[in-house]
Amino acid sequence: MMKSLKRTIAIFAVVGATLMPAVATAQSLTPQDVAKMEARLNLTPEQRAAIDPVLRSSMTARSTSFQKHGVDLKTCKRPGALGLIRLNKDMNRINADTRTRLAAILTAAQLREYDKIVAEQTVIVKKKIMC
Repeated sequence: MMKSLKRTIAIFAVVGATLMPAVATAQSLTPQDVAKMEARLNLTPEQRAAIDPVLRSSMTARSTSFQKHGVDLKTCKRPGALGLIRLNKDMNRINADTRTRLAAILTAAQLREYDKIVAEQTVIVKKKIMC
């Protein structure tokens, strides 16, 4: 019984840790968030216009996936271990697609800074999701 409980906790910890970047970027971005990100990335006007649909599409896909798997960040509702694994697969796919699309728009230095922004947001959201 204790071994099973430890295994379940370990699964939640591993899956939860891999979901954090996805959760972080799934949050709706406020105009202030977008302005800060644009400033940190030092975007050109053309880049600003180009990344907007990428980020909107990504957030929509994440929101849809969260709903599909029964995640509600406001109420801390989460699926079980199997649901988290499925959600993780969806989020990894969305993350890879978003990053690939952004890589075609951003310079290498900007993409590294974007990765830092995502990591910072991960820490913030991790605190929120662990209710």
